[in-house]
Amino acid sequence: MIGAYGALSVGVLLLFLILVWLRASLAQRDDLSNQEGLLDHESEGLEACPQEFVSRIFEGDDLKFISRFDSPKLQKYFRRERNAVALLWVQQTTMHIRGIMRQHLETSRRSKDLHVATEAKIFAQYAQLRFLCGILFISIGLVGPQKMRGVALYAQELTQQLGHAQLELDSAR
Repeated sequence: MIGAYGALSVGVLLLFLILVWLRASLAQRDDLSNQEGLLDHESEGLEACPQEFVSRIFEGDDLKFISRFDSPKLQKYFRRERNAVALLWVQQTTMHIRGIMRQHLETSRRSKDLHVATEAKIFAQYAQLRFLCGILFISIGLVGPQKMRGVALYAQELTQQLGHAQLELDSAR
């Protein structure tokens, strides 16, 4: 059992992380607020980004290149812009998986032979993707997109799998 100092330390650490996250979110909210309306209207026809695009957003080579110029202003600008692009990708991915699930629910309502195991698997994959998108959204503001590359690529792969599964179910029903 942890003592009072341990509990206090954990509480302070959590408070610090929440404050850092709020600061990052508020700073990037202005950059993304203009794009949210566009995402809402385009979510119906929105497709997942290609794997190469996602890989490029979350890799660190560009940051290494920018760092060679030894310009703190340029590095700050690059990080801000790359974070905004990465957050936009997270929002688009979230909208895409919502669209897939909305389509799946409509298809499932009309279906007369639902398979519980298949529906549970699809829901679990959807829940995992939503969780990953939440983690990415918070983490990009805290540590930057370069450190979240593996999670982003995994989320991209799951999104594509969910989309393919929905297409297969639509064609089968």
